[in-house]
Amino acid sequence: MPRDPSLIVQELPDVGKLVHLAMRQDPYDVERIKGELLRERRRYYEAELTAQAQRIGCRGQVGRLGNNAILSELNDISQRDAASIANTYNYDLAVAIRYIRAEVPTANRYVYAKRLGEWEQKRADWKNEQIAQYTENSARAKAQQDFYQNNTAFGVAVLMPTVAVCPVCQGWVSRGEVPLNIAQNNPPPYHVNCPHGWQITYDKIARDQCRYLWMGK
Repeated sequence: MPRDPSLIVQELPDVGKLVHLAMRQDPYDVERIKGELLRERRRYYEAELTAQAQRIGCRGQVGRLGNNAILSELNDISQRDAASIANTYNYDLAVAIRYIRAEVPTANRYVYAKRLGEWEQKRADWKNEQIAQYTENSARAKAQQDFYQNNTAFGVAVLMPTVAVCPVCQGWVSRGEVPLNIAQNNPPPYHVNCPHGWQITYDKIARDQCRYLWMGK
């Protein structure tokens, strides 16, 4: 369940409420973030289709998403992610303002602005990387699934990298090579900051069949 920043904001002093109002992310930010996520998600999705075609023996086939149901799905996913990112930012911002108030009860808006500027930069240093990793890995995992389903592909997969910290990732790594259908029914990422993806080895198809590959349209 998403955390509700308003529960913290209502406890802040007036200056804290004003600072939160000035800095929080609103529907315009959600739309901007959604657009950025969709562009990146589409780019990684198409790149992964191209990579899968090479693995199946069809170098030269290029992934291209048309204006279709999959693009709409990627848009919906990006919309949900953007709303979640904005909500998390607004919650974290409220917590940061509360912390500043506890440290400096007499803080004015200039003190808040200075301290929150530092907080925002430190947060962005790790949070942006986390978002980028999830966006790429989830897009590539979906592209693999769709490629497999639309091309009736066969093969095996191994979860990479082989270093894992969570029980789910450790379990898949320990299994080693698994049938492709099992891998594609269990796509990563499996948790926040999950770095894993399936490395697939396909049964190659004949070159004269490459033109029939589904590549996103």
